[in-house]
Amino acid sequence: MKRKNLFIVGLLSLILLVGACSDTKKEDTVEAEEKPEDIEETETEIEKEEEVENEEVAASSDGEMLNTYLAEETGGDIEVVMTNLDPGLAHAYSDDVKITIDEYQVVHVTNMNESAKTSFNDEDEGYVLTYKLTLDNQSDEDISFDQGVLFYSDDATEHLPGRSHFVARDEWLKDDSKDSFGLYSKGSFTGLSAHMITKAQFEKLESPRMTISTPYLDEDTSKGFGDEAVFFFPITEEGTKKAEATSKLYADKMVTESIADKELFFSKEDINEEQSIDDVKVTLEGVQYATVTPTAAHADRFSNFGDGPLVGLTIKLSIENGSDALVSKTIKTSLHLDQNRGTMLSNGMLEPTASGEIEPGETHEALIVYLFREDEFNLLKELEFQVGPLVDENVKNLFKEKSVTFDLPVE
Repeated sequence: MKRKNLFIVGLLSLILLVGACSDTKKEDTVEAEEKPEDIEETETEIEKEEEVENEEVAASSDGEMLNTYLAEETGGDIEVVMTNLDPGLAHAYSDDVKITIDEYQVVHVTNMNESAKTSFNDEDEGYVLTYKLTLDNQSDEDISFDQGVLFYSDDATEHLPGRSHFVARDEWLKDDSKDSFGLYSKGSFTGLSAHMITKAQFEKLESPRMTISTPYLDEDTSKGFGDEAVFFFPITEEGTKKAEATSKLYADKMVTESIADKELFFSKEDINEEQSIDDVKVTLEGVQYATVTPTAAHADRFSNFGDGPLVGLTIKLSIENGSDALVSKTIKTSLHLDQNRGTMLSNGMLEPTASGEIEPGETHEALIVYLFREDEFNLLKELEFQVGPLVDENVKNLFKEKSVTFDLPVE
């Protein structure tokens, strides 16, 4: 993209995106609905991250059934639509606790029992996606994993509900050594889960998105750890291409919550420029610039930007805490436009949720997001990214209010 040397005083926006997420119980599969808030516009201040690989999706009308119980439960005729035996979907909640989607399959259900139609929105036919999930707990502590799932269509407009009764109880994910369902000791555990897809939904799907909740230590919900897992399930050839492109994007919430489609037009992901704030090392790892198109479910929330196209800048940085202080994971940043002609704050609610502190000796990776109208972005020539001052758990400035700045590459 070209940029013209003109003065900018842009009106930019602070994104207020609130997702609600409730636990999913295997017994009745209650799934959360997201309730996002509108985007509100703020003024520019003047003078002042598992990866979806491009695996081949095997599509056929025959093949081995992953979920043989489905025919018994529905009394219907089952036709295999597609099977992915090696999706390459994995997520680490910590060094010791990980999950993988080992395989998944979509089947078409027809000629079902009348009683089964209630599970398909009272329709005569439908589709079921069944996936095999493995939880690997190599820690020395028991963990709780409720497998709270949100599964949405590509454009995030439609929920694809869970159907626990489509899977035999002896194939549910569980630790048989525990009396409490959802509690897991050290070891590896594998089970099946299923979701219903209507005919109308299936005809539009390419690569639906699944979010799986975080585990917590023992049965103490206040001791959660890790980040939510986000997986894309390509079910068409086009969906596979889409998932491959998505896997190359920094995982801000535009990607992980299907808020917007992003198409990269410039990136530099190997910058790795280091600067220090006393004993804290700040590393600018890379930047990505993308055209941003809000998905149908979120389009109205971008109305303050007008009808024109948008540009998103996502910055990846790491904070290595070599000090003795606790450093908040909420990082203060700002972007100076064309040698301080204007300053903008990041769109924090498009960034991955970060809470708590960086302990001494720990390293925290962060994604910082800025959103522009394309016509305003095209006027820019220079971008200077400021990190700091860093703050403690009480939002009190640390290290004598020092900060560092980086000159960002632009196309």
